[in-house]
Amino acid sequence: MIELHIKSKTRQMTGFTLIELLIVVAIIGIIAGIGVPMYNGYIQSSKESVAQNSLKSISLLETDYHTENNKYFTTYTGNQTRTINNGLFSGKKTLDESGDYYYFVRPYSSNGYRAYAYPKNNSLGLKRYCLDHNDQMTNSC
Repeated sequence: MIELHIKSKTRQMTGFTLIELLIVVAIIGIIAGIGVPMYNGYIQSSKESVAQNSLKSISLLETDYHTENNKYFTTYTGNQTRTINNGLFSGKKTLDESGDYYYFVRPYSSNGYRAYAYPKNNSLGLKRYCLDHNDQMTNSC
């Protein structure tokens, strides 16, 4: 007797189904929805830390300036970053003139000063900071 073997042709699927692709896109969307705000918050807090550290640098140099001149270095209000770099930091670009903050120093109380860091762009949500001659940092200037 002759046996006939019929080979069944099975077809293997290659690629992804529509459901699998939708699940991957949903997972990526969830990760992006959580990750992007966290990343933006990290960037904002690092910019604010730069401003606070710059104010502390101004405070250190103000102490030296007062020791040598018997008065504090002060400026007008507004963007006086370049003036502070030239007058207080001896021309060194210690404060970032193209950064997100601008700086100025005003007289405060009878014998003191207050250094200010204001954001150049208010829509970024950055806080204002000020530091007085007693090294008291506040964000309610």
